[in-house]
Amino acid sequence: MFNKFLGACVAVALAVAMAAPAGAQRPEPIDARQGIEIARAAETNGINGIYVSPYDGNVYAASVGGDEITVHDPNSGQIVDRIGPERGVNGPDDVFITDDGTMYWTEILTGYVGMLKPGEEPVRQFVGQGVNPITMSDDGRLFVNRLFFGSGLYELDSNLVDPPQLLNASLALNSFDFQPGDDQHLYAPSFFTGDMLKIDIDNPGSPQVVASIGAVSSALKFNSLGEAHAVGIAQGLVLKLDLSGANDHEVVLDLVGTIDNIAFNTEDVLFVAAGIDDEIVRVDTNGHTRSITRAGLGTPGDVAVSGDGTVWVTELFALRGFTNGKQPTTSFYDVALPPGNGFAGATTVAVDGDDLLITSGFSNSLQLLNPETGAVSLDVRDLFGVTNAVRHEGEIIAAQLVTGSGDASVVKVDGEREVLLDSTMTINSIGVPLFVPLGLASNGDTLYVGDWATGIVWAVNDGVAIPLAAGLEGLEGIAVDGDRLLAIETGRKQLTAIDLATGEQSALIVGLDYSDRVPRGSFPFGTMSGVAVGDGSIYVSDDGVNNVYEFRIG
Repeated sequence: MFNKFLGACVAVALAVAMAAPAGAQRPEPIDARQGIEIARAAETNGINGIYVSPYDGNVYAASVGGDEITVHDPNSGQIVDRIGPERGVNGPDDVFITDDGTMYWTEILTGYVGMLKPGEEPVRQFVGQGVNPITMSDDGRLFVNRLFFGSGLYELDSNLVDPPQLLNASLALNSFDFQPGDDQHLYAPSFFTGDMLKIDIDNPGSPQVVASIGAVSSALKFNSLGEAHAVGIAQGLVLKLDLSGANDHEVVLDLVGTIDNIAFNTEDVLFVAAGIDDEIVRVDTNGHTRSITRAGLGTPGDVAVSGDGTVWVTELFALRGFTNGKQPTTSFYDVALPPGNGFAGATTVAVDGDDLLITSGFSNSLQLLNPETGAVSLDVRDLFGVTNAVRHEGEIIAAQLVTGSGDASVVKVDGEREVLLDSTMTINSIGVPLFVPLGLASNGDTLYVGDWATGIVWAVNDGVAIPLAAGLEGLEGIAVDGDRLLAIETGRKQLTAIDLATGEQSALIVGLDYSDRVPRGSFPFGTMSGVAVGDGSIYVSDDGVNNVYEFRIG
């Protein structure tokens, strides 16, 4: 409501200056159905936690980006239910289900743990931002751990009434489990070290290292025989662990890509969440392996086109390159490497010579990535809520939501941070501050900045910022196309063309979807939908349909 009111006020204030010339001709817009899908669309929006319910036998997949838990038939993979905000679930990261069908989940961004009993209203309890794995012992004790946005192992009241009890503040654990028949010891992967820990839940101060896989690990689960299995994220491995101390682990599954989590059903069938690819892999006890969901784009964000025609699409924790057909020919995966050691995820992408200039809102990183080698030549982590970056007049320019003084700004990244646009400049110009700088574009002389909150496109040149256009709704990605600026309006579900000389606006592509939900605790716009200009084509991402459209206009 605030955004609509503010946008309306700005539009009225600028109506005279921004009015289209009398008698201006507006071309007929293109219908989105004329677009060519460049990729296969997934049915989910990234998969994080996974659990097989002993109550109904279905596979439950938690999705932070999808803002829901999807329920899958264990044989066909068909989605039989979607449990989202309408039932109290917001940005779930992990999920656990008891024998009577009670479902628990964690919300990594909001910091809440939720509980939903069959036929009852949801119950939620705050633990702390970063709350991630969740499990319960056979005798009914409930445990969670914080990761990425905090740390610490907690025990919770199973009814989420009594306050959470912090057991060990230093532990950085991911998906964990109890060995059948042992309610005293929690087995967990130390996420960043790859050590497998045995934790006495009544004396959790000194965990015992019982195995190591020598790499980042996101899950440790037991089958009914008491055999421990762990995930090696970067290698795409599921390993049956040797807990004797020899670390002679057995490879159960080796995938191209990454694995987020695993779960066994009561018959020891293994289900693997290759979450970035939106794929659930089923491994039967005889070793037979098959995907029960179709891999595809699940969280498409920004889009860019290289000189060789490769279309690059961001996916939060992955970056895809499409050159021929609907399968990506190149994929980079975020495997939680230390800064400077590799790809750290991507929510925006821009072509920068032979490199790709990418930013990630999750890791708060700005990187220069060589798409041929995967090498990172620049890795900036000291921006404040980075939302986008482009090259302008030979310099890397970044947008950030907050600075030390609490204001949004657009700055030069190299060397000393020179502010190109902030609230001081915008207030002095028309009395409207800069709130959420998101879209960035340059024609070589002028830098264009789109503000998602106010719907204003600012033109910045020689230290002066003036509004080029106003009244845009849900303004996200922008791109220069000759003498016009292309701007995605998710609020109007269209791509709008803005004349760079007059500011006149006209609908260019209509009928887009943009229905994807925004999880609580994330950026207010979720992930940025992007637009790019190629040789005779315009490319537009649409997170509502999990794809990118190509519109041939040349």
